[in-house]
Amino acid sequence: MSEANFSALLKGAQGEYEEKKSRFLSQSFCVRREEEVAEILAGLRKQHYDARHVCYAYILHGNPPVEKSSDDGEPAKTAGLPMLDLLRAASLRNTLITVVRYFGGTKLGTGGLVRAYTAAAKEALHASIAAEVFPAVQLSLNLDYGLYGKVARLAEDCCGTVLSLQFLAEVSLTLLFRQADSARFLTALTELSGGSVAPAKTETLFAVETDGKLCALSL
Repeated sequence: MSEANFSALLKGAQGEYEEKKSRFLSQSFCVRREEEVAEILAGLRKQHYDARHVCYAYILHGNPPVEKSSDDGEPAKTAGLPMLDLLRAASLRNTLITVVRYFGGTKLGTGGLVRAYTAAAKEALHASIAAEVFPAVQLSLNLDYGLYGKVARLAEDCCGTVLSLQFLAEVSLTLLFRQADSARFLTALTELSGGSVAPAKTETLFAVETDGKLCALSL
């Protein structure tokens, strides 16, 4: 798993830009697979059957990331590539940006097209909600009741988020940490328990932070 942080959309949005009576309708989407991209594009082409162009760009998480764009009949590098450059600049992955153009009767030239598609894509991206994605560690623990309060405080001190909690014969809890914080927590946990408590399961994944809490992210 890559250690480099990046961003992903939590919620897509729409935008619109007009230039010399040509309308550019933009939209951003959170996507994880190329099949999702194909479905969205097919839906847009059906919805906007009378539009001149349906241009797009997307980046999917991977090592290396999957990057694709389309000018859909516009002059080369005037539509898809400018939108792809916006996604790259924002370090966005698992993100699709589309711009549907309704031709207004006046040609804009290559420079005008680049500006129009860029402006339209920015409208949607600026209205979207995105978050930084970072490497995280999910830990599952089984504790004696006498240790639970101390471990819960330790997890809070190490900026962990409780994902699940069960009070059975033992206390079972699942915690999520940023990668660096998990190492700090495990070291302190060993000292606190005298080495008697160790994670029953450890999983490395990606997460985002919203409202002060960590949330595992499916990529």
